[in-house]
Amino acid sequence: MRKEDALNVIYNYILGEDSILVSLRMGDGLNELHYSQLIEAMKLLTNEYKDKLEVPKKLALCFVDISNFFYFNEGIYSSEVQDRLENAVHEISQVANELFESNMDNQQ
Repeated sequence: MRKEDALNVIYNYILGEDSILVSLRMGDGLNELHYSQLIEAMKLLTNEYKDKLEVPKKLALCFVDISNFFYFNEGIYSSEVQDRLENAVHEISQVANELFESNMDNQQ
């Protein structure tokens, strides 16, 4: 996957009309294929931007308060599915932290 492809994966699966977040809000559950592609793209960009002083603003916007989008009213998902969603948001947050921490280290 190239950098441009990785950015598009993130933009589509976080901000797009058919994003992971929209699917979750609609009660459709977590699309595991899209989720794995999202994580792969994020890891690629962590390596891509580790020596750079800046990341695209749109990329940063994708991860602002993202964990809030993974919590739902009771009854939408079973406790088993809710546990999976909590694990997913934890992994997304962890990889996002790696992406932005490496970038922040370069600015100091």
